[in-house]
Amino acid sequence: MNSKNHEGVQKLEEALSHVVQENHELSDTVAKQWKLIDQMELRLKRLENRLSSVEAELPDGASGNEANEKPPHY
Repeated sequence: MNSKNHEGVQKLEEALSHVVQENHELSDTVAKQWKLIDQMELRLKRLENRLSSVEAELPDGASGNEANEKPPHY
């Protein structure tokens, strides 16, 4: 193999090495974000359950929207 081919192969190997490293970093980032999304979904479900419990304890005829409406004189 001549020196130009050797240099070209070496540059390709270096570029591939960088791409592989970036791919690993991106994969790690996606895994962390997926874990965060799972945690946020769990918190959202818990909050929805708490909100449902609070709404269930409201007096009859008082929904969350009606309780937040402004009086007619505003």
